[in-house]
Amino acid sequence: MNRIAPKLRLIPQAAGELQQQCTKVTTELQALVRFRKEFDRQLTALTGNEALRKLNKDTKNALLLADLVKEVA
Repeated sequence: MNRIAPKLRLIPQAAGELQQQCTKVTTELQALVRFRKEFDRQLTALTGNEALRKLNKDTKNALLLADLVKEVA
């Protein structure tokens, strides 16, 4: 069951391109995380903690339902 995955060998040019793409995506992800944290902070200040918790819960449930519907289809 436990198989060792074969190592991927890339030419230096391909490895460089892959590293650049990884760096770009990581930077974008960090920016999105930073935005989300600030957005949540401001939303909490406007609506209150309980409203934000309910909104997060409702959003997660809606996404789970959408995934379930997609799975059934």
